[in-house]
Amino acid sequence: TVLLLGPSGTGKELFAQAIHQNSARKNKPFIKVACAALPESLLESELFGHEKGSFTGAIANREGRFEAANGGTLFLDEIGDISLAVQVKLLRFLEERELERVGGNRTIKVDVRIVTATHRDLRRRVKEGQFREDLYYRLNVIEVQIPPLRERGTDITLLAQHFLKRFAKVNHKEVNRLSDDAIALLQRHDWPGNVREL
Repeated sequence: TVLLLGPSGTGKELFAQAIHQNSARKNKPFIKVACAALPESLLESELFGHEKGSFTGAIANREGRFEAANGGTLFLDEIGDISLAVQVKLLRFLEERELERVGGNRTIKVDVRIVTATHRDLRRRVKEGQFREDLYYRLNVIEVQIPPLRERGTDITLLAQHFLKRFAKVNHKEVNRLSDDAIALLQRHDWPGNVREL
């Protein structure tokens, strides 16, 4: 289990994909879930699946993202934003490697690598009672700190050249390189939005 920490826009999702692509699971699914984008009730069903009739609108059985990622990697983005109720179910899954769908009573075994990411300070959230300490330690087996772009000076030039070539090709433009002045200007900028801003 890998925990990716760093400011918003630093490329945590790309790091998660790189972990997957460089693992023995690379030919299996890589499933992404944006935890902060889903309300608690929907997130639980999205992760664990549900049984027909378990709630209004559940017209059929549906496998969750854990089952869909079986054999592969499940990337849980913005894990620091999930509710305490979902944290309990996630902790149980990490301890047992099995789940029950919402409204179900059948236990389903799943083999999946979990990679999580957040821009939040999870240690502080643990102290404030907003994040379970036992879950924090289950998620933080391998911690990777991704620094902000302003601390990755040489990356600015490499990334800028990459984006220049990519967008020149898409827009059918003949632009091959950035001038020295342009690079100097980019390296002086603070990049509060990180790679996303660049």
